[in-house]
Amino acid sequence: MDYNEALNWLNEQWQLVLDSDFDEEDPEIDQLINSNVRSLRYALITQILGKIANEARGILFIQSGGGEDPLAWDARSFCSKVVVPWVSANHNVLGTSPDPYVNNPLRRARLDVDLDKLRYRDQWDAIIGFLEPLDRMERNGLEKIFIRCLKSLARRLAKQDLSYQIPARISHKIMLGLLTNYISSPSGGLRPLVLTASLMKVLGKAFSIFLSVEAQKVNAPDSPTGKPGDVMCCDRDGNIILTIEVKDRNLTLADTYSSITKARSSKKTIHNLLFAAPNIEETEMSTFLKITEETWQSGLNINQIDIIDLTNATFILLAENWRIELLREIGNELDQRGAHTDRQVWYDLLRELTSIEPEN
Repeated sequence: MDYNEALNWLNEQWQLVLDSDFDEEDPEIDQLINSNVRSLRYALITQILGKIANEARGILFIQSGGGEDPLAWDARSFCSKVVVPWVSANHNVLGTSPDPYVNNPLRRARLDVDLDKLRYRDQWDAIIGFLEPLDRMERNGLEKIFIRCLKSLARRLAKQDLSYQIPARISHKIMLGLLTNYISSPSGGLRPLVLTASLMKVLGKAFSIFLSVEAQKVNAPDSPTGKPGDVMCCDRDGNIILTIEVKDRNLTLADTYSSITKARSSKKTIHNLLFAAPNIEETEMSTFLKITEETWQSGLNINQIDIIDLTNATFILLAENWRIELLREIGNELDQRGAHTDRQVWYDLLRELTSIEPEN
């Protein structure tokens, strides 16, 4: 593979990793990926990817050596043309460096020479011991090892706070468009849940209507944990003021009955249940209204509203600075969950706002 082909292949494999389950730790590789030596982190990815791109290369070679050894190759150029652009596009997950191989630890002919001159000798011994057996491995095996490295990087990135480009100002209209755009794509329910939790945190502070907000993970089992909903808004004594069930589709009667059961079986008294859902199934609307009337008489208030409609209505009453607070809170909530694809989309949407003229 040439530079462009290697970069394209890297991007494809990275996306596959992000779309997979990468939570399980891999101590052997994690200790290298999370090394405090930036040059070592770059070397791990560059040397393996370079070997995958051309199996004739020696995995421990760093410089071409003027063609004296057929296994020698220019790892510095490969890194600057393939790895550095990829790292830059992925929140500097390996660290910030425009040319990592110009640093002293990598200004050698091979990784396994002149080791006495290096700091952190034990870590360099570890990467050499890891890479050396890979020189005799076929491409299929190399790719499996590299995927393990990418999964470790995905775990590293999931723990890393992203530097979201929050605008100084944003109009009410543009904010609603941004949020609508963000939650419009399928996300397994994560993005509407993140928006709802973030919105409640902002409203809690802005209107002083509740002290804390607790949000569950997407598709977390409710019964075993005793949680009555996806988002719980509580007062200073821990009483639940509002329970919210978040849906990225229209609400059904099955959803309604299930949520009522959870609310009534909760260890804490639930008086207000809100469904943050786009709408109610049209054929079930009359039955839903009848249910809400019955539950009201028994002490449980049930309502439904589209989360964008709720944002629109409440933010009309709030000062402009609370819009920015909401954007920040969404980023914080995403970082806590470590969902990289959804964080990347939010990051990209915010970056696009820099070209939009602010409105009042």
